[in-house]
Amino acid sequence: MTDRASLAANGKSENVKRTSSEIMLRINSALILATISLLSAYMSRYSFAALIAVFVALMAWEWGRLVRGKGIDAAFWMQALAGVVAAFLTAYDCPSCAVLVVIVVTAGVFALRRLDDGPDKAWWSAAGVYYAGFPAISLVWLRTDAVYGWHAILFLFVIVWTTDTAAYMFGRLIGGPKLAPRISPKKTWAGLIGATVMALIAGVLFAVALGGTSPLALGALGFALALIAQMGDLAESALKRFFGLKDSSGLIPGHGGVLDRLDGLVAAAVAAALIARAMDPANPGAGLLIW
Repeated sequence: MTDRASLAANGKSENVKRTSSEIMLRINSALILATISLLSAYMSRYSFAALIAVFVALMAWEWGRLVRGKGIDAAFWMQALAGVVAAFLTAYDCPSCAVLVVIVVTAGVFALRRLDDGPDKAWWSAAGVYYAGFPAISLVWLRTDAVYGWHAILFLFVIVWTTDTAAYMFGRLIGGPKLAPRISPKKTWAGLIGATVMALIAGVLFAVALGGTSPLALGALGFALALIAQMGDLAESALKRFFGLKDSSGLIPGHGGVLDRLDGLVAAAVAAALIARAMDPANPGAGLLIW
């Protein structure tokens, strides 16, 4: 009996150590990525575009592995190049040119893959171009605002990071009913509710710190973007489940791949850009933040 109790205690101790190690790895990776992202966004629109270009290329590699089982091929180069060109065209004040590039290359990838995969599978390869391209354009375009561009990116990062962290923490601490067990077994309603509430609070606090805008409006915006980010997370989980993969890659220790880490941001970025365009297309940062 004593030996069994000792073995059980040792097993629990090992599990605690393993969990603690995994959490620290996750935190350290997130801190490094956050620091690089914030520095590049703060420096200039061009340094931010360069960072986005790197992420777009990595996403193209992961997308190929996910939908075609091959990371580097002609479709990869087309998707990666389209994303990089789109990011820099946007940085140099031609977002409409960037959108055109993404649309044309999407059609080109579909035509290329249709010969080998047929129309049904070819659409999956083509979808990767706009999945990475439109968020890249959105993020860089928000940063081009000379006055509020940096603040807009910071706000978006704060909301998405708060959403991801709160969903993880509330889900683990509270547990309870699953949000979408067939798509993502670990996500819970407690995580979703905690994420949206914390994002709302983050939006209010951001507005207070920024000044000159409505805390109520940015709180509501934070809540809405958190919901959209969570839907983006679920959509990427559904995609991985459809293709039978747990992670898009192992590029980011503790997080999986770039697609895994940016799934919420890609959805929230496009939504934020659409809101900014509706409010003030000439000054997208102000259009997003100043209410």
